[in-house]
Amino acid sequence: MARKLMNNKSAGASGQAEMKEKIICDRCGVEMELMEVQFRYLTRDFRYKVPRCPECGQVSLTEDLVTGKMADVEAMIEEK
Repeated sequence: MARKLMNNKSAGASGQAEMKEKIICDRCGVEMELMEVQFRYLTRDFRYKVPRCPECGQVSLTEDLVTGKMADVEAMIEEK
């Protein structure tokens, strides 16, 4: 889990999230940083920038990312 301190995020030109809010890791209590993270679904890997704790590696995924971009990738992979 993560805590949001401000709610001002937007999508950049690449369509990936840009952090304009502070998201604090519940485990470590430190501010998460926008980092590229590798995800794996079945046999495919893809990378995406998401808020990630620099200490423990925990990530914060928005509902929009999970129900949008990741769902699209999942559907595309399952169709093949």
